[in-house]
Amino acid sequence: MSDPIVLWNAHRRASTVVDDAGITIKRYVLAPPSLRAPSTRRVLDTVHCGTVPPLALFCIVALAPYTDQLHALGAPRIPYRDLLLPEVLNDPRVWVTIAQVMYPAPVHSHDIDLSLSDTHLPLLQQIPSAPNFTLISLLSLPGCTHVSDDTVSELRRLNTLIALDLRATHLTTYGVTVLSRGLSLTRDDSGLHKKAGPWGLRILSLHGCAKVTDTVLPVLKTFPLLSAIGK
Repeated sequence: MSDPIVLWNAHRRASTVVDDAGITIKRYVLAPPSLRAPSTRRVLDTVHCGTVPPLALFCIVALAPYTDQLHALGAPRIPYRDLLLPEVLNDPRVWVTIAQVMYPAPVHSHDIDLSLSDTHLPLLQQIPSAPNFTLISLLSLPGCTHVSDDTVSELRRLNTLIALDLRATHLTTYGVTVLSRGLSLTRDDSGLHKKAGPWGLRILSLHGCAKVTDTVLPVLKTFPLLSAIGK
């Protein structure tokens, strides 16, 4: 990534006020909304100079809002040809749609940087990992001053996380507990179990986290696949 990941700390931006009834109210400042990707419809509207967008472009754009359902189509995929406009790939839904229905992936779209506050992230998190597609699976934040017990909860939304490097951060044993609380198992309307959180976490590095003590060991056991710990 070219830009560092900055985790929003709402507690540092909190203020306390007392209303007319004498009730103390704590107000938090929420993170600013992420920058929205350019609308694919707008991209199509800017095509001019005699260029006619290929049919494949319209098909991909039409499928993009339903990208979380494309895995149900199965393995068959269609060969990729350089028919799409690069601007369209700024929309993460389009990028994920291409990764699921076309092969091989174009060189300029092997990966995409996606903010944790991106409005499309909850939709993309519903897509199961496959050999040709996965959301972030390796995250390295050594020495990141923004990682603390107050902000680590933001990482719980990374359902596909496999390796996490939090060396030399301000994390404490309680922060690891907060991360483990992101593991949840619910039952949907059809009776099927639905997992949320980093259930697939296998590697966790806490080297240099002075406030993480041996009392963290029972907490680490809640990650069923965790097999390597750096401390």
